[in-house]
Amino acid sequence: MHSSEQSPFSKYSELSRLMDTGEPVCVSFETGHEIGCKVGSKVGCKVEQEIGSEIEKCKGIEEKAEERVIDPGDKKFPEKSCFLYCELVQKARVGEEFLISGQSCSPGDYVLGLSEESPAEYYLNSGRYKDLQAAENAALSLPRLKKRFCFIRIEPLSLNKGSFDVLILFLKPEKAMRIVQASAYSKGKRAVLDTIGAASICGDCTALAYRQGMGLSFGCKGSRKHSGYEDFEVPFGLSFEEANKIEEILSKLPKTKE
Repeated sequence: MHSSEQSPFSKYSELSRLMDTGEPVCVSFETGHEIGCKVGSKVGCKVEQEIGSEIEKCKGIEEKAEERVIDPGDKKFPEKSCFLYCELVQKARVGEEFLISGQSCSPGDYVLGLSEESPAEYYLNSGRYKDLQAAENAALSLPRLKKRFCFIRIEPLSLNKGSFDVLILFLKPEKAMRIVQASAYSKGKRAVLDTIGAASICGDCTALAYRQGMGLSFGCKGSRKHSGYEDFEVPFGLSFEEANKIEEILSKLPKTKE
């Protein structure tokens, strides 16, 4: 996670103005010390994970002293949300804030590194792919989060303390175009669109944005159906570093209809 001493709205005023409704949403992947982890606890729970290595889980006995876990007796202990990740992001857009240990979308769990269960069968049953091979290919193509964390903080920009991993915006196409133009301002490089119409908010706008700096998406069936952003809106994710670069450049661009 990255930090800044400036107030979020003053620091990201150009990006904030791109959204017609609601606020940009800050997503932070926290290791646990932010809310008071106890080191060496023997309480069973899921701990920090990283894709590419074996997922570690607390077993309740003889755990490594360096592993950080939370005492469930603590009232601040984050719980798994009954909402989907994309629903939580949409709720944060209009002012709510969340600190969660999990969410309720199985493909989202896979993308965010909360599960190793492939969503291939789920995708096949949804009817979106011709056969199992196509569904498996789609699942394998999903971006996955490669970051150690225990909890996910999802909040509107106005409540953020200047620290986040990914910033998610919901934009009309012309506003999204301005971010793409800002990304090309310094070196004139084309933006590469990488999407499959699945795992939009969790994959394209979070995992991919965190890894590559920018994730433009056209949405997915799940997020458009359940979280309810408008048909004319496209979700857009920016990493902390990219958000700072784009914010600085936006004011330098000519207006679209000058």
